[in-house]
Amino acid sequence: MYELNWQHFSATDFADLQVRLRESWQEILPGGEYYGQIRICDVCYDIQAEWLNCEDYEDIFVTMSPFFPHDGESMEEPYQEMVEGMPFDTADEASIVYAKEDFLALSYLRFCNDATQKIQQMLQRDVFAKALAQDTNFWERHDEKLRQKRGRLNE
Repeated sequence: MYELNWQHFSATDFADLQVRLRESWQEILPGGEYYGQIRICDVCYDIQAEWLNCEDYEDIFVTMSPFFPHDGESMEEPYQEMVEGMPFDTADEASIVYAKEDFLALSYLRFCNDATQKIQQMLQRDVFAKALAQDTNFWERHDEKLRQKRGRLNE
């Protein structure tokens, strides 16, 4: 069992996402909208609302897709990369997908429990082994780079 860090997807983030899905889901951007992430060692599950093809139509889903550290200046090599910088696509079996109606029926605690169980199962796969064997503080460095970049943009 791995410890999941929920600090970047709070109950407020969850509530904001539910409001968006209830009140203005039709306006969600075509590429999806990011709402937060769950961190586990050097693995991260991004949480977003996005349009996905569902049989003969498109609909909004809440997706949780994992990726591992990789950036141009990182000393860590990519663990598995299907798209540059992102090892998994939402359609890949590594992602967790909630239908809009199912997500709206959940409380924050119920969502956390359900997502934790699903993530813990996913993390048993061999592809995650290297990222889970170490914690290089990649996400802290990543956050700092974002803060610096935003600071330069605001100057």
